[in-house]
Amino acid sequence: MSSPTSAAGSAAATGVTVRPLDTGSDADLEAVNQVHAAQEEQDFGGSTAPTVAQTRADCADTKFWRQQRLVAELELAGRRQVVGAGWLGLPLAEDTDQAMVQPIVHPDHRGRGAGTALLAELVRIAREAGRTTLTAWGTIPLEGDVDDPSLPANRLAARFGMSRKNVAVVRVLDLPVPPGRLAEIWARAEPHLGDYQILSWTDRTPEEHLAAYGLLLRQLELDDPDEDVVHEAPEYTPERIRIAEDRKARTGMRSLVAVALAPDGTFAGNSVVEFRGSPATTLGFQENTLVMPEHRGHRLGYALKVTTHRMLAEHAPQLRRLVTWNSHVNPWMIRINEDLGYRAVGREITYQG
Repeated sequence: MSSPTSAAGSAAATGVTVRPLDTGSDADLEAVNQVHAAQEEQDFGGSTAPTVAQTRADCADTKFWRQQRLVAELELAGRRQVVGAGWLGLPLAEDTDQAMVQPIVHPDHRGRGAGTALLAELVRIAREAGRTTLTAWGTIPLEGDVDDPSLPANRLAARFGMSRKNVAVVRVLDLPVPPGRLAEIWARAEPHLGDYQILSWTDRTPEEHLAAYGLLLRQLELDDPDEDVVHEAPEYTPERIRIAEDRKARTGMRSLVAVALAPDGTFAGNSVVEFRGSPATTLGFQENTLVMPEHRGHRLGYALKVTTHRMLAEHAPQLRRLVTWNSHVNPWMIRINEDLGYRAVGREITYQG
């Protein structure tokens, strides 16, 4: 929560108005893009830079998710201007008691009630939808007491009945990674690989790997070190994987995937880097990297990371930053990221309640 009521009371007092995003309006979508770009630049030093058409596609529901998008407006320079954006996600296949909420406010306009008004309206919609558990995320500084009640994210979470369930350290990596560093890390990992193989693909899972990759994704969710977060692991059927891949294509998102193939023919782990395929995009995301417990000790995490980061030079030379999140209860992945050159810039709390 960047600084995200009964919305009516607080909004009226601050001059904030909250309304649904008009997905048919190019102006609305461009305003939301600008809010997100400002937040990304401040927090991570880069921007995903979606087009209006890509953001419109991102607003579409699927059979697994229903969404609601909001905007917050303030009177600025004599006219109403969008200063914040809110997202509500309603899972439809698992976690059907939950609503995921995320208010984002432009850094230049925080502290004026826009975030609170957005969050209040998101909570109201979630309750009307019959959801009884809220999940939200908030960014806090790298140093200091994680439970400091004066931090805006903690204050808002407490106001809406949510408490801390996990703490992740936010890390960024400056790109490009020097090829020599990747070569050195690979040279240290390769002797430990034994009969394991590293496979890779871009964007779309090869048909012959769909079923096995779905099993791996579900197991990764089950084993994800997310502390006390309540979350049901999805069933990643071939249909679900294809729906997600088709949606990413419509939104301009690209995926670089590496998987570890075990000697018995099963997938032992994976690593995924995602970014928007646009010359204006400067920020990408290191998504999950995880190795199954029974396959650890072979430096697979290092090998998987080196593989995707080498692919970046070919497929996304315009990126200048990658961002990733590591739970503080996952020291193994933290060590790998630090060896690659990732540096900590903040912390993210997962709240539920």
